[in-house]
Amino acid sequence: MASYDSVRRIWSGPRQPCIFNPECNFGQIVLNLLDRSPEKVIQIDADTGREMTRAEMRLRVVRAAQHLQKLGYGVGDIATVAAVNSENLAPLVLALQVIGAGFNALAPTFDAEEMAHMMRQTQSKLVFCDADNYDTVKVAADKALEGDYRIYVMEDAREAALAVDQLFQPTGTEHMFYPRYLGDSYKLIANITCSSGTTGLPKGVCNSHAQTISCFCRVVNLSTEICLNFSTLYWGTGVYVLNMSVMNDGTRLITRRPFSVDLFYELIAKYRIRFLYTPASYALGITSDARAGEMDFSSIKFWALGASSVSEAIRDAVDGLLKPSGGRSYNFYGTSESGFLAADFMRRKANAVGQVGTNMQVRIVDEDGEPLQVGETGELVVKSIGIPFLGYYKNEEATREALDKEGWFRTGDIGYFDEEKYLYLVDRKKDILKYMGNQVSPSEVEAVIEQMAGVKLVCVTGVPNKTGTSDLVTAVIVKDPSSQLTAEEVEQHVARNLSDPKHLRGGVFFVEQLPMTSNGKVVRRKVRDIILQEHFKK
Repeated sequence: MASYDSVRRIWSGPRQPCIFNPECNFGQIVLNLLDRSPEKVIQIDADTGREMTRAEMRLRVVRAAQHLQKLGYGVGDIATVAAVNSENLAPLVLALQVIGAGFNALAPTFDAEEMAHMMRQTQSKLVFCDADNYDTVKVAADKALEGDYRIYVMEDAREAALAVDQLFQPTGTEHMFYPRYLGDSYKLIANITCSSGTTGLPKGVCNSHAQTISCFCRVVNLSTEICLNFSTLYWGTGVYVLNMSVMNDGTRLITRRPFSVDLFYELIAKYRIRFLYTPASYALGITSDARAGEMDFSSIKFWALGASSVSEAIRDAVDGLLKPSGGRSYNFYGTSESGFLAADFMRRKANAVGQVGTNMQVRIVDEDGEPLQVGETGELVVKSIGIPFLGYYKNEEATREALDKEGWFRTGDIGYFDEEKYLYLVDRKKDILKYMGNQVSPSEVEAVIEQMAGVKLVCVTGVPNKTGTSDLVTAVIVKDPSSQLTAEEVEQHVARNLSDPKHLRGGVFFVEQLPMTSNGKVVRRKVRDIILQEHFKK
């Protein structure tokens, strides 16, 4: 049960030592667990129908690890992965961790500059992508990487590209492979996730082997259960579900296809899915579809909702579909830096995120960093008991700024706790917008708009869509008095220069002035309020 220390003003989740040893490297645990139930199916490819047993997964992990080591890769290397969920993606990223090489997963739909930005940070000499985005990845690698590098294509490699299948060829020495201890698991990087900040493009959040292991504080027998999550490894939930299939003996259902309601109904009809992870926008599409009442949802016992705010109406609709067979929805909240923070596993409470998760601590602080009490609203700062924040990759300044003087991580989210220790989120201190679960940096969009003739000042903000599940990116512009610039021209310029989630779905508005602070900074929150009041009146 969650607890509250009224003297120190700290909300804590239940304490539970990890069943696995976080002193070990993740790869040592992975190969050990895969060996314990070799005949059980760990992965089903919904696109081809192929099933992979845990023994086959282990064999592929070992072969890839051996080939990568022979090529000279190991501890300290970072591989870029910009690929959808395909048959060999899981054994590949597990093999990277077995040899001590971390992986930085990018959204497969990133444009070349977005990919190049992260490649510059990680200086990856090893890159994995799909045939569909090979040209974009090649352009990004040429821009960002100095010297020699290798690009492998996961499936359907063209003649000029390296095929990842080469890494899964027999070595003849698989039976002799032993996963060695590679050093301090609290400092060894397992993966780097992307986290956008208020200053623009993403930073690389380092997740250690110890942090990855400690996510699994108890073993849950999921040996006959199928879990579905449409997320690629760019998302934390995608990585978590992959690891859960290894650590908890479960079966992960994968597909290369992006989410659609039709695809969801196809999969739910064919497979007895028990655990389902979706953002709120996916849940809305499913529950509002005319076919929902006719579908069999009886296998689903756990439908986790996250990545954006979840309205009570969406929760009611999901629970209405699951309740007859004993299932229910669950709300969860976390950050790339701290991982899972809170959920309403015990009981759903209107508009609340839930209670603090296992081995996590939370404070609510004011603008001066002073801890607040029950019912008082401020910024959430968090700590993971025993697992330190490893920091942003090669960015000591950003790491220092993210932590307060006592080592608490500043989430940038605004909220409060009630008397029952339930957390409520009311705002985001950080300016990052979220469209359909995708993070959008306003300053990046602003930089593109500022290139246009006639733009004197611009502020990009977000307005909620009709269901409250996404921010619609919106531009508010002060233009030169003589300019004939139109909203349509601005929208088209952004669409040509930025990826789809950053397009101006909220519109373009021209104003005479923007609200400013005394030191000349635009107050983005006030801009949003003005737009909502003047242009989105109910």
